[in-house]
Amino acid sequence: MNKKNNKSEEYFYTAKEKEQLGLYEEALEYYRKSIEEDDNNIEAYFGFNLMKSYLSMLKNDDDKYAEIFDILNEFINDKK
Repeated sequence: MNKKNNKSEEYFYTAKEKEQLGLYEEALEYYRKSIEEDDNNIEAYFGFNLMKSYLSMLKNDDDKYAEIFDILNEFINDKK
C-alpha cells in the first residue's frame, strides 16, 4: 500500500475514534480528509455520508431517526 493510502487509513481510523467519542463534526472532517487522500476508500464515503445524515437529523431535532442511527452504529461496532 502506498503512502497516500496509509494517510487515508490514518484519517479513516481517526474518524472512527471521533465518532465513538461522540465528536461527530470532527469525525465528519476526518472522513472527508480520508476521501481526499484516497477517493477509492468506500468505507470513508460510507462513514462520511452516514455522519452527514446523522448530523442533519440532530440539527432537525429528529430524535426518532437519531436513535435508529445510534442503534445501527452500535451494531456495526459490535461486529468488528
